[in-house]
Amino acid sequence: MGRRVGVGATLPTTLEPTVALVKSKAVAAGKEISLLTRLCAGAFEAAQSGDTARHDAIVAAGVKELSERVDVVVLAQASMARATAGPAEGAGQVPILSSPRLAIEHLARVIRDPQG
Repeated sequence: MGRRVGVGATLPTTLEPTVALVKSKAVAAGKEISLLTRLCAGAFEAAQSGDTARHDAIVAAGVKELSERVDVVVLAQASMARATAGPAEGAGQVPILSSPRLAIEHLARVIRDPQG
């Protein structure tokens, strides 16, 4: 989906494994990519304390920053997806990949065509 890939996370413990996975998939596909990471510092702690609005604001700001510099954004944690689920902010918005959305899209394909 592009050569410049951004990876966002709320914890360093998920950022590094996600970066490693993206790199390995790029190598396996024979693609040369550049990676930019963004740790959304404080978002995890906000969610843990019950302040989901603050979590979502921190994540949304981090994703916005990444999206201005990359071709596609990968979210390292499923919990980040809701912070980016709002309406698109213009035609130039980059794709944001998250496991909940991708899982539902896959499920929809399987339901439509179980053989295929």
